[in-house]
Amino acid sequence: MAAWIRSVMAVLLALPAAIAGCAASPDTNSGPGQTCSTNIPGVTATSVKIGYIYPDTGPAALTTVFRGARAGASARIDQQNDQGGVNGRRIDLVWGDDQSNPDAFLLTAHRLVDSEKVFGLVLNSVVVDKAVGWLAQEDVPVTGTASSVVWSEYPNLFHFGNRYNPGDTSVIGDFVKARGGTKAILVTDRDLSATQNLAAKFAPSLQSRGVTVVDTLSYTQGITNPASLVARIKNSGADTLIGAAQTESFIDVYAAAKAAGVRLRVALASSGISPDLLAQRGGDMAGMTVLSTIAAPDSPARAAYVEAMSTYAPEAVDPTEELAIGGYVAADQMINGLRLAGACPTRQGFIDALRSVTKYSAGGLIAPIDVSRPRQPTLCENFLTVDPTGKNLVVLPPPAARRPPHSPATATGAAPP
Repeated sequence: MAAWIRSVMAVLLALPAAIAGCAASPDTNSGPGQTCSTNIPGVTATSVKIGYIYPDTGPAALTTVFRGARAGASARIDQQNDQGGVNGRRIDLVWGDDQSNPDAFLLTAHRLVDSEKVFGLVLNSVVVDKAVGWLAQEDVPVTGTASSVVWSEYPNLFHFGNRYNPGDTSVIGDFVKARGGTKAILVTDRDLSATQNLAAKFAPSLQSRGVTVVDTLSYTQGITNPASLVARIKNSGADTLIGAAQTESFIDVYAAAKAAGVRLRVALASSGISPDLLAQRGGDMAGMTVLSTIAAPDSPARAAYVEAMSTYAPEAVDPTEELAIGGYVAADQMINGLRLAGACPTRQGFIDALRSVTKYSAGGLIAPIDVSRPRQPTLCENFLTVDPTGKNLVVLPPPAARRPPHSPATATGAAPP
């Protein structure tokens, strides 16, 4: 539903190969099976039990988009089981519904950990914060999509990129300045606090490059009339729109502004688009730019992913949809951690081993991340813009690096020093 859910997994039709500082690397392979005498939750001689939590019920907008996440996670697990499992053990996946509610998430996590005795959890959820302290106390390994800064604050939580991390990063500011933007408006959703947190993260990046944030608009699709925001955009003198809200919400505001004659130099959405969305709303999106860190469609990693989804999740309406890839990668990271934990895995062994990985890429499907540095700010982004016809995505070169004194390299595509 929300752009902040989708941000680290944006899927684009014409994504370029990994940009400088984002080259892919191989992941660890499985080892042989072994019977272990230790009594580890969820682990037997032939299987390992993993929990998966996502919103199966709750607001329709959320449950609809998260079906793809479940399909992606299920496909990756089934694929691994067909290949012999991990270290000779089959992965048994146990489902849980968080109902898009923090209290329901906590209850579901307790059921899976306390009653089902799962070894670890894979999460595609936006309401995890209330439970993370307890999960850390229990040393439960967790992989998933970062939806807040807490994903970087506990050693047992593993994400594959967290835009909420503190620290200076000029990625967004560099791009906007290079495109001629000087005054920006941020678009959020008042009903989703994390979109406001993401906007708060974008603001200093813009300001560090001399781009003034002149206003923040709140828009909720189906509730707010986008035309009602046009006057504020016009009166602000803004030449840049930055979307922290969900992609379709941002499209609504952007299209209304264009229809009213607002001249924008930059319109940047923080989440990507699916082929279906481009086909349906390409005309409204012409000139809009999107972010992504996913491998190119013609890359071997994307081909392998599409084949896996076709084989193991044929029910997925659109396997290139962002959350489907997010579910797949979250499950893959859990599999990678189990491999590294060895023939006789323990929860602490999993955490220590996976935390030592410096280049994780889900087999090249995402830009490599340094798992050993979970608090590192986002240093690498790809930018694609919808062409004037609204039918194609055009690769934009990353702007030149501009590093302020005493700060890490933060320009788009720059590798950390």
